[in-house]
Amino acid sequence: MFEFAPIAMAITTSDAATSSYVKVNDAYLKLTGRKWSDIRGKKLTTEGAAIDSPARDRRHRLLADEGAYVLEEVDIVHANGTEIPTLISAQRTVVNGVSFDVEVILDVSARVKLQREMDLALRKAAMTDALSGLPNRACFEEFMAHSISHAQTSNKQLRLAFIDLNGFKIINDTMGHAVGDEILKVVSQRLREKCRSTDFVARIGGDEFVALLETDPIGVNEHIELLKRIMERVFEPIGLDGRTINIGAAIGVALLDPSRDTPATLLKKADERMYFAKASGDRLRMEIAG
Repeated sequence: MFEFAPIAMAITTSDAATSSYVKVNDAYLKLTGRKWSDIRGKKLTTEGAAIDSPARDRRHRLLADEGAYVLEEVDIVHANGTEIPTLISAQRTVVNGVSFDVEVILDVSARVKLQREMDLALRKAAMTDALSGLPNRACFEEFMAHSISHAQTSNKQLRLAFIDLNGFKIINDTMGHAVGDEILKVVSQRLREKCRSTDFVARIGGDEFVALLETDPIGVNEHIELLKRIMERVFEPIGLDGRTINIGAAIGVALLDPSRDTPATLLKKADERMYFAKASGDRLRMEIAG
């Protein structure tokens, strides 16, 4: 029964310091990728599957004090070096005056993988703007902090473009929020398509977007011209339900000062330049911090 049980099982000696394999079943060998000839009589801490850690000592104390433990989370090591998450239950038994531990090991790697995928999906959802599909403000702030830290130790320049749509409230008020949502989707898609794959674009508010662009110190002027051309293409007239809608934007651009700027100060500089652009009254205007 032990040998052919579908669940991995192992019998080991009970001494915490010298615990070694006495017997394992086929399911255990399959789970760990080992051969019985390789682990027979070997100490768990040197040849065995369970990772040696303070948790091991705690489990041995449970066995010594209570005679058993149930569903303890333990990572074990496959013969190829990969870690396998498991749940282990064990009971201490005495045969002819000799103490042994009988372990039952459940492979929960599929469950753990699913949980990790769910966690990633939840994190992605928490970092994504539902309407546009772009990263949201929380994601942008996290990415900007990382980018600034990187720029402070590299020979790269970081520019932030703060983009606020012009006339969007009027569109919402006169054409309805459904049309406004479609406009936001089109602008988001164009920003995603027109910006470089290395640029980071996010929607951080109702009609507010940002683009974080990294460039070499040389060619900064060319980079500004490129940004202008991108914005001109993004804000070309939009055809929607037989109508042509001219949407513009006020764009403020700020250059990171690696020795002084934080994410908050860089965003503030770009925001201030955006308000200068907004004050011009132009349909599409870019103001660049000196």
